Amino acid sequence: MIWILLGLLGVPIWLIVGVLVAVFYSRRHFRAQDDVFELSIRSQGEEKWPRRPAYGRCFRGIIVVNTGLALVRNTIQEVDDITDLALDQPPRKPADAVGRLLTLRDGSPIEVAVAAVDASRLDVLIPQ
Repeated sequence: MIWILLGLLGVPIWLIVGVLVAVFYSRRHFRAQDDVFELSIRSQGEEKWPRRPAYGRCFRGIIVVNTGLALVRNTIQEVDDITDLALDQPPRKPADAVGRLLTLRDGSPIEVAVAAVDASRLDVLIPQ
């Protein structure tokens, strides 16, 4: 539907295709970086996990979460504490997810589901 609207407005097809290729190349390049991992994130107490996974990075007490089609929307949060979280209904992605409850600097909790192999990446948030 949007493609028809753009065509009627006179936007050339090559421009639309070029933008889509750039978005998917950017997304692929971002996900291929060594410190990026897939995660699902939601506020504590929400019923459902988001349909589309996000991608995160962790640095000394800070988690950066990238979302959106081109992964250019980001959220930066300071983390005070991490505890294990039992997942009654895990998200579809990442597969084989384990849960963590992150308490942010402002005191608000968020639930995070990461693949079991990536769970250790969250350890850098809280120094041992």
